[in-house]
Amino acid sequence: MAAKFFEQLASNLNELLKNNNEYNVIIEVGHSPNIQTFKIHSIILNSRCLYFKDKLDAITYNENNVKIIKQDNISIEVFNIIVKYIYCGTISLENVNASVIFEILIASNEFRLEELIKHIQLFLLENKSSWLRLNFSRVYQASFKDNNLKDLQQFCATIIAKYPNIIFNSDQFFTLPENILIFILKLDNLQMDEGKICDYTIKWGIAQNPSLPTNPDRWSDEHFLTLKSSLQNCLPFIRYFQISGEDVFNKIRPYQKILDPNLWADIILKFMAPNSPVISHVLPPRVNLPSTPLPLRNSVAPVVDNKFSEIESNKASKLRKSGETYRITEIEPNNAFALRSRGESYRMVGRYNESLTDLNKSLEIEPNNAFAFKSRGSIYHKMGRYNESLVDFDKSLEIKPDDAFTLRARGESYRMMGRYNESLADLNKSLEIEPNNAFTFKNRGTTYYMMGKYNESLEDLNKSMEIEPDDAYALRVRGESYRMMGRYDESLADLNKSLEFAPNNAFAFKSRGNTYSKMGRYKESLADLTSSLEIEPNDAFALEARGNTYRMMGRYDESLADLNKSLEINPNNLWALKQREIINGLLKK
Repeated sequence: MAAKFFEQLASNLNELLKNNNEYNVIIEVGHSPNIQTFKIHSIILNSRCLYFKDKLDAITYNENNVKIIKQDNISIEVFNIIVKYIYCGTISLENVNASVIFEILIASNEFRLEELIKHIQLFLLENKSSWLRLNFSRVYQASFKDNNLKDLQQFCATIIAKYPNIIFNSDQFFTLPENILIFILKLDNLQMDEGKICDYTIKWGIAQNPSLPTNPDRWSDEHFLTLKSSLQNCLPFIRYFQISGEDVFNKIRPYQKILDPNLWADIILKFMAPNSPVISHVLPPRVNLPSTPLPLRNSVAPVVDNKFSEIESNKASKLRKSGETYRITEIEPNNAFALRSRGESYRMVGRYNESLTDLNKSLEIEPNNAFAFKSRGSIYHKMGRYNESLVDFDKSLEIKPDDAFTLRARGESYRMMGRYNESLADLNKSLEIEPNNAFTFKNRGTTYYMMGKYNESLEDLNKSMEIEPDDAYALRVRGESYRMMGRYDESLADLNKSLEFAPNNAFAFKSRGNTYSKMGRYKESLADLTSSLEIEPNDAFALEARGNTYRMMGRYDESLADLNKSLEINPNNLWALKQREIINGLLKK
């Protein structure tokens, strides 16, 4: 087996980048007066980045035998991170601002760094989904410029389908690129009345031709042809036969000349003789989804503090009414409510340290505020600081003992600490207060799963999914519970559906890979476990599982490699040690 020394190689290449010995390329990044030059080696760029390879091929060396590239469309900070990746093959995003990470993604797309494009999309979706929602306009417009950001496109499609007014009622709708509008019109689960969809589409087409008269009754045939030409790629995706008679008369009839005559005749026929056959292609009705409020972050609905009476100044009151409560601190820096509000806003966009600063100050002013303790406890939980999380949740519940949200949150912290009985106690009490909360059922089902109580787990996860049937997390856990019970077909069904909603989830691939292995479907098992490890390469359990699959396929060297790596990560895993012993015995034979 070949020895691998990638870490030392990466370190050596990083040193080469730093000391730039024998460089022959200069890349000038930024705008004057803030320009930084990077001294680079063409052999690295040519082998690692097709974008720069093409650039270098088109440039001749100057009198100093150096090629110069100007890159003024990218920030120095972003390029510095990318060039280190090009040299070393490593990148760390944990401490990078979400906005900068997104800029790195856009630059990686321009530079055609496919591996980095995939990695950053997954990182944003897994860790910065709140930021993606808060900057949705920027995100969806960037993701649809080409087809390289498919993971982000899917994220945007899910939101647009459930909350189409984000697009249709926005100021940017009439300047929307055609390809984005077509993508939206193709969505079978777009949650908007078809008459409105058609109306908006026609208005979009008119906006692309500002010279058209405002009153269609005064349009010539040439005017209608102009609009028809602008909408020729959009009109086929309207579900005309799902539009009410009133909307057909008021919204489509004035523009009927942009439609194929046979289609218009069939639309009229539908109302005059509903049972008569039509010759036009009829698209199926759009699928209705459960109605839910627009989410602001990953898990549960935002916590709301109702103590508006604290804001007394006129300016502060205006800010509150405008929804900009976080700005009250500009006027009243010691306003406890404003600090809590801003702290909660920071929490929802993942700026946890800033959130803690505001909530700490808020609690200095009002040391017995249950909301502040609850919010700060949630931050500690997100940061993995579960002991501190418990302290704050305890204090919040001393003040408000029947707060279902805090009980849920504390139950989740107990679960993450392996304190399952205490987790169950809190989740049980939370469900007494809010008996139809899908998130709590899901949490309790997960706790039961961790305790090996699979029947109870299934019962809770079924209840959760009766309320939220498309919850990818609940599907994953239920699929895993089915697997542990030997109900492999049901496990596969749930895991397949979960991966439809969250197509890049390492846990779902790992679980489905294990299910396939149990069914003796080793090639499919291998494919899924490999997909899981591409996302989380240091998952000891996935390595152990793939090692076992390789063993079952008789591929002992590969099995041994995976088991060795698994044991480097978790050296006390008795099962992996036993498997390795078996493999070594087989290899000796």
